[in-house]
Parts: sequence; structure tokens; C-alpha cells
Amino acid sequence: MAKIKQGDEGPVQFKHRMEGLTTRVQGHQHAFGNLTDLFIPDDGRHRHNFRGITTTADGHRHSYSGQTGLNIGNGPNHFHRFSIQTNVADGHRHIITGRTTGIIRLSGMLGHKLIIEKVVRERVKK
Repeated sequence: MAKIKQGDEGPVQFKHRMEGLTTRVQGHQHAFGNLTDLFIPDDGRHRHNFRGITTTADGHRHSYSGQTGLNIGNGPNHFHRFSIQTNVADGHRHIITGRTTGIIRLSGMLGHKLIIEKVVRERVKK
């Protein structure tokens, strides 16, 4: 996340979107999608941290976190490549690989949405 300038609505931030499908393991794969996080300068270039949780498939999901490669290109159309393994869930892990989008400009407060996949109501015995 690069903070560029302060405006009336707070700092302007630049992030990248990451999305796609994991590798297929044990007959299934998961979708993933997130925005990059921390902006990390690196000898005149930069990279980003990222983290997320895959969609549920085959009764489970995986968390993941990592760091993108260095920026490829400059300016608003630059992007990053990434390749990591998810955390182990249900006895296995998947590989997440791809490239980010160009930069996305965010200004002001950024809220996080909670995704509820399933709600189960149970009666509690007293």
C-alpha cells in the first residue's frame, strides 16, 4: 500500500487486485481474491505483502499469505507476479500463482466486507 498524498478524505492508497484459481489437488480447486497490502520499497523498486482465504470447496478452505515479486514496469500500469503455497487444510495444500492487476487507487477509509457463506441455526438445550 503506497500512501501518496493527504486529501480531505484521508490518504490516497494504491493497491493491486489478485484473483484466480488454485491448482487442482485431490480432485478440487479453490477460487481466491484479495487486494495487496503493505508496500515494501526494494532498491528503487517495490513489492507488496498479501493475505487471504480461498473459497470453500470439498468441505474446506485454505488461508494464504506471501509477498509479490518486484514491480514489472512503472507507473499506473505496472504489475507484480506471485507464486505461493496455501496453508495446509484437510491434509493438503494448493499453489496460487499469477499476476496482479495494474494499480487501483483507493482514497479515504477502506472498509472490509465479511463474507458469510452459510448460517446454521441450532437450538441450545437448557
